[in-house]
Parts: sequence; C-alpha cells; structure tokens
Amino acid sequence: MRIQQFGLVKPSCKKRPPQPLLRSRTLQGSFLSLILALSLCAALVLERVSADPNQLLIFYKQSRKAIPKVLLGSRTYISIIELLVFLDLPYSESASAGFVKITAGTNHISLTKDQSQVVLNEKAIGLSAPVTLVRDKWVVPLDFVNKVLGRALDEKVAVAGSGNAIAIGESDFTQFSTKIADKSQVLRVQGSRPISAEVRQQGTRLIFAFGNTPVDFSGSERQTADWIRSITMEQSESANQLVVELADNIRVARISHLASQNAYAVEATRVENPEIKSDVASQSARPVVEAWKWHHITIDAGHGGTDRGMTVRENVFEKDVSLAIARKVRWALETRLAVPVVLSRSDDQAQSLEERIAAANLARSNLFISIHTGNAPASTAANSFAYTAQLVVDESPSDPKSPRNLFVPWWEAQRNSLPWSERLADCVQNEMNRALNGGQSLSFRHSRVKLLSALAMPAVLVEIGNMHVPAFQAKVESDQFQNLVAGTLAAAVEKFRPLYERP
Repeated sequence: MRIQQFGLVKPSCKKRPPQPLLRSRTLQGSFLSLILALSLCAALVLERVSADPNQLLIFYKQSRKAIPKVLLGSRTYISIIELLVFLDLPYSESASAGFVKITAGTNHISLTKDQSQVVLNEKAIGLSAPVTLVRDKWVVPLDFVNKVLGRALDEKVAVAGSGNAIAIGESDFTQFSTKIADKSQVLRVQGSRPISAEVRQQGTRLIFAFGNTPVDFSGSERQTADWIRSITMEQSESANQLVVELADNIRVARISHLASQNAYAVEATRVENPEIKSDVASQSARPVVEAWKWHHITIDAGHGGTDRGMTVRENVFEKDVSLAIARKVRWALETRLAVPVVLSRSDDQAQSLEERIAAANLARSNLFISIHTGNAPASTAANSFAYTAQLVVDESPSDPKSPRNLFVPWWEAQRNSLPWSERLADCVQNEMNRALNGGQSLSFRHSRVKLLSALAMPAVLVEIGNMHVPAFQAKVESDQFQNLVAGTLAAAVEKFRPLYERP
C-alpha cells in the first residue's frame, strides 16, 4: 500500500464488477468444531437448504454467482453467456449462424445449436441434451460445466453433493456434518478441512458465514433436540451461511478458542426468569456496559473488490492478505478483551473510505485499526510501521472544552483523538519492533490520510512488511506469520487499553 495525502493510492489493474458479498465475523480452524452448551426449550429440525434448486451457484476466484436454471421438458439448462461473463472467458456467438465459440487459455470450444456434442480442440464431447436457444439466449445442459469446462480450464471443477453448486479452482467442497449430543446439550459442527467463517448473533439467531468458501452440508443427518429451534444452511448469491436458531431463553455468554482441538466453543446460558423470552436474546447482542468502558472496536481490512492493492502472487492480492489478518486480529481481540470487534469489510467487497469512516463513527467505535501491507520499492527492508493522521491544522488546544475543539469539521474529526492515537501508535510500533522488526527502535509515522483524519476515535493504520522483499512476500500468506501479526496487534491494544479506558 502506498500512502498519499488525503487518500490511499489504488493500483492500476483490470477492474471487475464487485459481487454481492456477506458481512459478518470470523471463526477459523483446521477442523471447524462448534460446541453449544445450552439449556432447554423448543425443537430442532436440521433443514439442509443448499443452493437454491432453481439456480446453479458457482464459486470462482473468491466470488460467487447464481445463474438461473431453465427447465425444458425434463432437462435442466443454464445460460452459457452468463457463465462465460462470470468466468471472464472470451467468446463469440451468432444466433443466426447457430454457433458459440469459446477460448479458455490455449483451449478452444465450439458449440452448435441443437447439437448435443461440443467440440473441444477438435475432440467431440457428448452432453446429456442439445445446446439450444431460449428467447435469444444460449443455454446448455448442466453437465456442460463438469464435462467440458472441467477439461478446458486449468482449474478443477468440483460439484456439491446437492448438485446445485459448483466450485471452480477449488480442490473440492468443504464437507460439514453436525452431531447433537442431546443429554450433554452439545452441538458439534465438523469440517473436513481448514475453513474460515465469520460469526454474529442477531437476536436468537447464531449465524456462521463462510463468505465465498465452497461448503456443503448435504451429508448432514436429520436430528432433533429441545434447545435449538432449527439449523439451516442458506446458500445463494447473497448468502453462504449456517444459521442456528436458538430457543428464546438462550443467550450466548462467551466464545472460546480450543486451540489444541482446532475448535471453537460458543458457550450459552439460560435465562432464569421464564417470563423473559425473545427480548433477552436480542439484549445479549447489545450488552449493557458502563459508558466509559470500551464497547466497540473496528478493524479495517484495507482495499477490497476492484481495489486489489499490491500483488502477492497470481490471483492473490493485498486485499486478501489484509482481510485474512484482520479476521485473526478480530478473533485475538475478542478472546483477550471480551469486547465486540467489527470488521469494516468481512469479505472481498469494494468499500469507499467514506463508507468505512461513516460506519466507525456512527457506531461510536472506541478504537480503529486499518491493516495494509507495505510497498516500498526502493527499500530492501521489510519493516512494519504504524501511522497516525497528520492534520492540516495541528495546533488544536489540549483542553477538549475549548471553543476550537467544540466545533470540528468532519474531515478533521480525528483532532480531539489525535493524542490518544499517537499513544496507540506508540504501543503498536513498540510491539511490532519487538515481534516483526527484529528488535529495532523504529518510531511510528504521521501521514495525511483521509481515512484516519475523519475518524472520531483513536485510530492508526499499520503497514506490515514490504511486498517488494521476496522473503516477506513468500511468508505473508502463511497462517504462522498472520497469527504472529494478529497476536502482535492484540498485545499492543492490551497495553493501550488501561491507558485509555478509564472514568
């Protein structure tokens, strides 16, 4: 990331329309396990709502697209042009001449109207039904994706057990299964491989959002219990999540990380007053805290959507690394501080600086940390730095009741919080010097960044390493390094908190 006066420089790269994405919180582990210690109430029915049966959900390059199905007689079709546009594959077509020609790297595909054979590099491949036109739209049978694209693309094509979702470029769908131990009131959700999800509670609903990770619950068995109303898997272009509907008298008390088991635990408590029902669950999402105590932290994952940031390797960018680190920081902070932590973006979505600023200010966030990777082409070092805002007017009185501090323009909302931001930056820089900078005595920096200048709370931007250093570029995607960064930032916030959070 390069810092410029009053803004972040966006990389010049090919733009792609942002896809609708999910917003939520992060859960991560090798085999995702969820333990719910709950009390008594309603009845559970496991409803496996995979991808909409009327749509084919396609996962590709950290995005997903739902393509409507077309039923012709007993055969199911999808729009080939919509699919090609989503996969960014060049094509030419002529309805009058009756053909579609597709280029996939060095491979060439030819489709002919009313023919059930497709030619791939002069080799015929049979389909279950002929290619045809419906209202001037080319449609192909579902097996075109697996039989033809699976051979033409470099990436593997995987099909979900439901048959309603396809993953391109993934080794396979991550399989999940659920098991309920009713007597001990435990629900276990087991993943087949490492997965990252995000969790949030909305009233009595506990939501685990998987972003654009292909997941499949088709192997789960129908189960019952009297302390959960339902468990559903919702998959569409706008949602890819597991929803646990709790009983009215249940509220989540704590989330714990069971590191030795690669698991996470959500512990719940029962409301003793039987007359208190749904209101209690909604109140649990809005805990009552003393006014002077922290109640909200914002972690900002830099870039997103078409704003990719620096390139790490093919199809992996700074936006992906910053989001992965932000998720780990969020979990580390919630575990250590027991304070709700919100990500400014929870998936690969485009988000303007103004949207990030407005969300943090409207939520009255107590703290804001923006995460980026460094971009210093002239340097051979991979040091990490913390930045604070450098305001145009920097001589504001120290007395917060001064008339000059009572009326602050929105673009300089940071003015009253700047001394605290500098103390936070000092804590962050010291921890990064110790853990990431080899023990050097480096100082935090000031910069005229619009994102920081307009925030009405202690706020810093951190640049991790230097993407131009090969050794840093090689390790920045590893869980070990990202966990180190997350732990470092969490330790800095822990040291800053007692300085700031006081009556």
